Formats: sequence, C-alpha cells, structure tokens
Amino acid sequence: MKEEGAYGETLRKTFKTDVAPSFVARTLKNAKVAVTEIRCDREDTGLTEPIPIEDAFLLTVQLRDVHAHGLFLDGRQVRTGFLPAGTANIYDLRSSPVADSISAFHHLSFYLPRAALLEVAEREDLPDVDGFDHNPGLGIKDDVLHNLARAILPCFRSPLASNRLLVDHVSIAATAHAIKTYARRGKSAAASVRRLSRNEGMRAKEHVAEHLDGDISLGELSADNQMSPLDFAASFEFSEGMSIHRWRVNLRTERMRRLLARGYDTPTIARMLGVSEAELTRALKSSS
Repeated sequence: MKEEGAYGETLRKTFKTDVAPSFVARTLKNAKVAVTEIRCDREDTGLTEPIPIEDAFLLTVQLRDVHAHGLFLDGRQVRTGFLPAGTANIYDLRSSPVADSISAFHHLSFYLPRAALLEVAEREDLPDVDGFDHNPGLGIKDDVLHNLARAILPCFRSPLASNRLLVDHVSIAATAHAIKTYARRGKSAAASVRRLSRNEGMRAKEHVAEHLDGDISLGELSADNQMSPLDFAASFEFSEGMSIHRWRVNLRTERMRRLLARGYDTPTIARMLGVSEAELTRALKSSS
C-alpha cells in the first residue's frame, strides 16, 4: 500500500534532492509519525515544490547553519532570518509552505498529522491541539529537539542502527516536546505517571534484553501492562531513571565488554548481538 503524507518520497520531490530516507513510527493507535532526513549541499536551488495541503505539521530541526532562505505561506512572503544548527521550525501544512532555498541545508523533519498530536495531547491531559505559537521563518533554538535529532541520525547511516525502539522513542519524545512547548492551548493539567511494579519492570527488561538489536516496538513492550505506549515509556523512565532506549544501549555495551573479556573477537560479538562491527566499536569507545 502506498504511503501518503509529507515524508520520504514526498519531501524528496519537494526539495528536489536525490534521496530522502525516512522512518515511520507506528506507536500511536490511530496515527503515524514519520521522520525524514533532507540534505542539499548546493546553494540557490530555488523554490521548493508545494507540499500537498493536509491537516498536519512538519517539525524541522536544522543540523547545519542556514545563512539565508525565503519562505512563503499561502503565497505570502514572511520574515525569515539566520537559522543556526539546532533551530526548530514548525510548518503548518494547511498554509501551503514554500521555501526559497538560498543556502545549502541539512535537517530532519518530523511529520506530525494532527491525529497524532491529538492522541499525544490526550495522553498528556492537554486540550485539543490546533496549531503552534511559532514563526517558522525565524524558528527557535531548541536544544532538546536538536539532541533528539542527533540521537536518531545514526539510523540514517546504517540499517543495523535503525531499530524500531529508537525510532519510536525519539518520534514520541519530539512530538510530546513540541506540544508542551509550542502548542496553542489553554491551561494544562499535569500527566499522571505511575511507577512500574517490580514484576512489570522485570518483564519489560527481559523483553528488551531479548531484542538488543532494537527490533521491538513500544507497543509490544507495553501490551503486557495494558498501558498505552506513551504511558509505558514515561513510567519506565520514571521507574528506572533512564529511557528504555538508554537502558538497552547500556545493557548491550555491558554484554559487549563481557564477551570481549571472555576472548571473543569483534566480528563474532557483532554477529551475536546483531550489530555492525563499526557500531560495536563506536559503542565501546563512547562508553570508555
């Protein structure tokens, strides 16, 4: 079935690039969130192609400085400015955004249908999300979104690094952060996050330990506890003091070290843990 939405091939055509790799997170029950990498090292590429109008948003995180660009919303030119790396821009796809790509650029774009925003807002006990208090031409420096984008970037470099758990976790975190920080809404109520029981925590860790390659979704992990994936991710982090993804990475690194200490060579360890040799080396180096 053909995928529809402002990600992947649609954005490749929009920005006239050769490739636009993307991942789709289906953690939410009634909507999908997708993330696409767009990179263009050429300057003065002209106006982008129009994105089909839909009830959705693009949350874009700049990975390199954009010195100059133009932007049109509903055919009207809006104010723009220098976008340093780490700037977040939120585009309402109901307003037909068209960019004038003057400088080279590199960014990740999270595709957020309003159905996804509403589902996350319901989990966070927030009112209906209809838009964002945000000027996409100027954007805003956002370290949280920048770090999330950098965390998922290795997934676009190596298929072995593109695990479902990381894609789910980063996509949900980016969506929730955008709602809490920029959404137009009334008074919010704090979400209730409960601590996992000892048995719930042990079962979750056992499932993650059985899938150290990340080939398990938040939906599968939360099914045993009759919790939504979002609630489960928040409860795990509250209970363990770290995200599920970080716990998995720590456990995998520990197993790497144990296997090395027992005399296994790098290629064998990589096969046993379902990772590339390059990823194994990076993991060990970053934890040393």
